[in-house]
Amino acid sequence: MKKKLLILSTMALILTVLFSGCRKDNRNPNEVMDFLKSLNSYSTSYKMEIINDKQTITYVGKQYFDKKLGYRLELGEDRVFIYKDDKIYAHDKKNNSNYILEKDFDDIYKISFIKEYIKFLYTDEKIKYDFKTIDNKNLQLIHLTIPGGSREMSRAVMYVNMKTYLPEMVIVYDEKGSERRKITYNNFEANPVLDEKLFKIQ
Repeated sequence: MKKKLLILSTMALILTVLFSGCRKDNRNPNEVMDFLKSLNSYSTSYKMEIINDKQTITYVGKQYFDKKLGYRLELGEDRVFIYKDDKIYAHDKKNNSNYILEKDFDDIYKISFIKEYIKFLYTDEKIKYDFKTIDNKNLQLIHLTIPGGSREMSRAVMYVNMKTYLPEMVIVYDEKGSERRKITYNNFEANPVLDEKLFKIQ
C-alpha cells in the first residue's frame, strides 16, 4: 500500500512539473498581442534582407522607437535616419551631410520597424495566428495583411517568442507568396527609457 502511494505521489509530482512547464510557454495568444500593443518604447539590433529574383541585399544596424520622440534607424555605421513629424531627417556620417525627406519617400527601411507591424494589429480585422517551434523556442506566428501594400509587399508574418513576448523575426511576402523581406531582431529591449539625444535632429 505504501509502495502504491509512493508511486502515485511521484507520478503526480512529475505531471505537475510537466504541466507547469507547458503553461509557461503556451500563454494566451491575445496576451502576446496585448503586450506588443503596450510597447511605448524599444531598442533592438536588426538585420534586414531584401530578396529579389537576382540577389539578396542585407542591411544591419540598430533601431529605436519612442512613442513621444519618434523613430531612429541606424544603417550600418554611416547613416542615421530620424523619423519625426511626417519627415525623415537623414545624417550621412561618412560625408558629414544632412538632408530631409518626406515620410512617404521611404518604402525600404521603415518596413523594418517592428512598431509598423504592431500598428497592423489595430487595423487588420482578419488577423490569423499559429504556432511553431524553432531552435527549441515556442513561437507565435501572427499573420498580417499590409494595408495599401504593393505587389512586392502584400502580407507579413511576425514571429514572437511565447516565453518573453518579444518579436524575433518578420517575414514579408509578395502577392504570390514569395519572401521579399526578412527582418531578424536581436537584443530586443521592451519599454526602456531612451535618451532624447538619440532623436535629436542634426
